Amino acid sequence: MLKNYLLITLRTLFRNKAFSSINIVGLAFGMSCSLIILLWVNDEMSVDAFHEHNDRLYRVLEKQSYTNGSVFVFSSTPGPMAPVIKEKFPEIELASRVTWPENRLFVVKEKSFYQEGRFVDADFLQMFSFKLSQGDTATALKSMYSIVVSKGMAERFFGDENPIGKVLVMDNEDSFTVSAVLDDIPSTSSIKFDYLISFDYYYKKNENWLGQWGNNNIRTNLLLRKDANVAALAGKMTQELNAQVEGSNVTFMLQIFQDAYLYGKFENGVLTGGRIEYVRIFLIVAILVLVIASINFMNLTTAQSAKRAKEVGLRKTVGAVRGQLTAQFLGESMLMVAFSSMLAIAISFLMLPIFNQIADKQLQLSLVDIPSLSIFIAIILFTGLLSGSYPAFYVSSFQPSKVLKGQMKSGTGAAQFRKVLVVLQFSLSIILIISTIVVYKQLNFVQQKDIGFNRGNVMYMRFQGDVAKHKEAIYQQLKDNAAIEHVSFSSANPIDFGNSTSNLVWEGKAPDEQILFSNFSADEDFVTTMQMDIVEGRGFSKEFPTDTSNFIINEAAKKAMGFNVAAEQSLTLWGERKGKIIGVVKDFHFQSIHSKVEPLFIMFEPDWFSIVFIRHKSGEAQAAISALESINKQYASAYPFNYNVMDADWDNLYKSEERTGRLFNYFAILSIIISCLGLFGLSAYAAEQRTKELGVRRVLGATSPVLVGLMAKDFARLVIIAALIGCPVGWRLMHTWLQSYAYHIDVDLLTVFLAAFASLVVALGTVGYHSLKVALANPANSLRYE
Repeated sequence: MLKNYLLITLRTLFRNKAFSSINIVGLAFGMSCSLIILLWVNDEMSVDAFHEHNDRLYRVLEKQSYTNGSVFVFSSTPGPMAPVIKEKFPEIELASRVTWPENRLFVVKEKSFYQEGRFVDADFLQMFSFKLSQGDTATALKSMYSIVVSKGMAERFFGDENPIGKVLVMDNEDSFTVSAVLDDIPSTSSIKFDYLISFDYYYKKNENWLGQWGNNNIRTNLLLRKDANVAALAGKMTQELNAQVEGSNVTFMLQIFQDAYLYGKFENGVLTGGRIEYVRIFLIVAILVLVIASINFMNLTTAQSAKRAKEVGLRKTVGAVRGQLTAQFLGESMLMVAFSSMLAIAISFLMLPIFNQIADKQLQLSLVDIPSLSIFIAIILFTGLLSGSYPAFYVSSFQPSKVLKGQMKSGTGAAQFRKVLVVLQFSLSIILIISTIVVYKQLNFVQQKDIGFNRGNVMYMRFQGDVAKHKEAIYQQLKDNAAIEHVSFSSANPIDFGNSTSNLVWEGKAPDEQILFSNFSADEDFVTTMQMDIVEGRGFSKEFPTDTSNFIINEAAKKAMGFNVAAEQSLTLWGERKGKIIGVVKDFHFQSIHSKVEPLFIMFEPDWFSIVFIRHKSGEAQAAISALESINKQYASAYPFNYNVMDADWDNLYKSEERTGRLFNYFAILSIIISCLGLFGLSAYAAEQRTKELGVRRVLGATSPVLVGLMAKDFARLVIIAALIGCPVGWRLMHTWLQSYAYHIDVDLLTVFLAAFASLVVALGTVGYHSLKVALANPANSLRYE
């Protein structure tokens, strides 16, 4: 019997080559698309899952509450805290401080390279499951001048030699002995580094600011004992901070370390999501693509069902029961899905390298890998059951008496169901089109938005070597270069820095009032170089020596302080730096536009300068680079030359979103193509069914446009109904998504109309091919049809 079923299935497939090809190809693309998306989703969900003690590994968060109603959550914590709380609170088994990524120069003989790494406490390698190929996790970081290096870093400096015991010189200053070599860090690790150095060294070098409990500047991670009460421990940590810092506005929170990657977005002190939002969106897209491909299968299979009616009637007459027939047709569906799955694997292997490049991932498809195999089997079963269930039950329900008497017609129930499926399919497509347009427009808005200063033609270089000692000479040398318009020094990149304080006092401030102010230091040419707008007062000037004690604030700070006129108002910073506000600069974005512009002040503190900025003339980028390179060669020859472009920095803030947007667009377009593929098959079937009718109408005088319109109007009506459903749903979904940005576009009616119109045009274009083909056919041939 199974052999008989298989032969009939194969004969059916070959007898209807066009419909079979559309079904198989449509399913294959849908399955391939979903497979790749689900591999990406699985990879995102697996980030940091490889750590052995995941259930006990936590990161420390600070919840800072201010009197203006602002509540912020930061992962920065006090430098001295980790060893103190580890000793005081027995719930803590291990603790490690971790710096932000540090890009340092390492030298071995004639080799010198910048490497990115971290300074961590000795407990770090015992808390996290980063394996060593050489060395001992318990002792690798015990010495202040030990360094743990990655395999790649070891090979870069020492080649095939054993790196253990070898010496690396960092920043042309201190020497470190290699104590261990790391295995390759898993691609699913959220912490990346090429080296690890003892935090004791970092603390010794920066104790003047790192040793203060009131400063938050590094991350703290804890490994808790199995019986630890997490909430109670967070409360005790808060009490310890209150004992160290008078009037603290901080409450500590503990978050499972693995959750940090996906759940890192807080609003007003409450966890609201994070990257998990994109994971959910792509999971929905994967399901929608499979559903759309399955709808194609159901539509084409039920449309062709009349051709199988006599077979069903005969089988029932000779004793076949409905269950057997259902199993047969469901088996046929599964077989087609199996053919599609083989094609899907080939497509996936071809698409995966391109996907990895766009998504910046290292995904691999291996059918011997349990996660990949599980995902693939789940897709096959889901698609096979979803796409084959209705056709199997529908075809097996044919009544033998009607079929064998020739009374079997394509029932209105099946036709209506096909229409419902087409409406559903195009509703989903319209939602995806709206989403595609909105994502594109929002990302374009981000790139083109006026951020309060002109980032174009701006380059910068961080201080190295003796640059800081020769600022005046460097300033003049760059200023005299014909390719450079402006030169300025600053302590921070104005679109990416994290310094902030609430220890600022102004006239009229309530004693218990606390407001967080971001801040950095800049010279008298900074506002001009960045082409910022002074809306009140003036900028720093060499004509006023007292400006080294004065401040420039932004409009948000002026509002937070409650001043109608801010210029000449007195300010005191940290209880000792007394000055006045000399100017108010127009609000500019110094963070992602996901966040609103917060209060900020700029001070003139030359000892803090660490970056030289230049604005070059249009078309003189290469000359400007050469000028910076000459400075580096003259004052920091031991350091490789590095420079940055501010436009690129701004783009990097949204690199992840840009990648996600591109991927979303590609999958949305693919799903629309799959929808059109199914519509192409349905329109071919409809044209075939109405061949004789159209021939008669042609003989009676109907023109080709009339016949094409007659064929197209039924499908156009379905697409219009789909638009009435999909447009409001798409609008609502995108409106909700845009709320994650403090500054965003609106989902206007034009966008919704374009989505509906595009769907209608695509649908009519797809249907029009077959309609026109039949309409232009010779009526004599049409009337001889059948």
